[in-house]
Amino acid sequence: MSGEGEIFALLKGVSRSFYISMRFLPRRIRDAIALGYLLARASDTIADTNQLPPSERIAFLERFLGSVSNRKPLDLAACLTAQPDGPEKLLLANIERVLDCLSDIPQSHRELLNEVLTKIVHGQTLDIQRFESKPGISGLADETALEEYTYLVGGCVGEFWTKICLLEWPHYARLSPDEMLSCGKYFGKGLQLVNILRDYPADLQAGRSYLPVSNLEEIALNPTLARPEWERWRQKAWDYLEKAWKYVGAVRPWRVRFACAVPVFIGIRTLMLLKDMPENRAGIKVARSEVRRLMIWAAGLALFRFLEPIAYRKILGPKFHKRFS
Repeated sequence: MSGEGEIFALLKGVSRSFYISMRFLPRRIRDAIALGYLLARASDTIADTNQLPPSERIAFLERFLGSVSNRKPLDLAACLTAQPDGPEKLLLANIERVLDCLSDIPQSHRELLNEVLTKIVHGQTLDIQRFESKPGISGLADETALEEYTYLVGGCVGEFWTKICLLEWPHYARLSPDEMLSCGKYFGKGLQLVNILRDYPADLQAGRSYLPVSNLEEIALNPTLARPEWERWRQKAWDYLEKAWKYVGAVRPWRVRFACAVPVFIGIRTLMLLKDMPENRAGIKVARSEVRRLMIWAAGLALFRFLEPIAYRKILGPKFHKRFS
């Protein structure tokens, strides 16, 4: 199997939907973005290896980052032993192969990869320090901490994607580079907020609250008490996905527009499902059949710009269409 074949086999295992959209990307950016996703997923797997002490995981993350930036040797034996069988364990077992592929992408892409992974690992390290430094339930201190977190693990990814595309296409978008970078940042932050809102009940059970609330012990027993704060951040996620929608509409290369449209559509539909839930509960997600339908609309929008208003109405419904048009 070729190097690219190995990389995309690993990618398919850890994220089938992302794998599908990645296969449509132009080759000039596809490999760098695929490698970036796999490396971020690997660092996330290391950070989530709860069988290992927090200090040990933080040290692993530091060595991981050093291996990405300087190709220092990376021994993940302890992490591998603690992993259950599955695609994440397979990814860690093949991490040296992924790192070797960094030499196949342009130096400018590697520099951007180092930049974004430094921010992601910083966010993952903060996560461990904030939530695992003491027993019991812990929460982010304030709105600033949550905004910082969504940037470090999501917003910087939108910037990374945009910077690579601006390198490869001088006329990448119908908006200015500064506007695209700003929208790209909120694109990533919005998707991360959707994940936080969707997973809030499960995170509470695990002893962590990404929403900045004061009465944590009461909320852990009754997550519905967090509904007002949860709703405030759901509205903020809408605001951020409006910027993401603006981003998609500005992108010129049609294959990149498709790859950008799919997660925006899924994020919006997830927010709509969450809104319809009378109380916070775990397990909310867009059905696979719905995802396939959204991908068809994304492909149509990517190829035929005149379908844009029709896609908006079909995906959002009349109630939400005006806000995003």
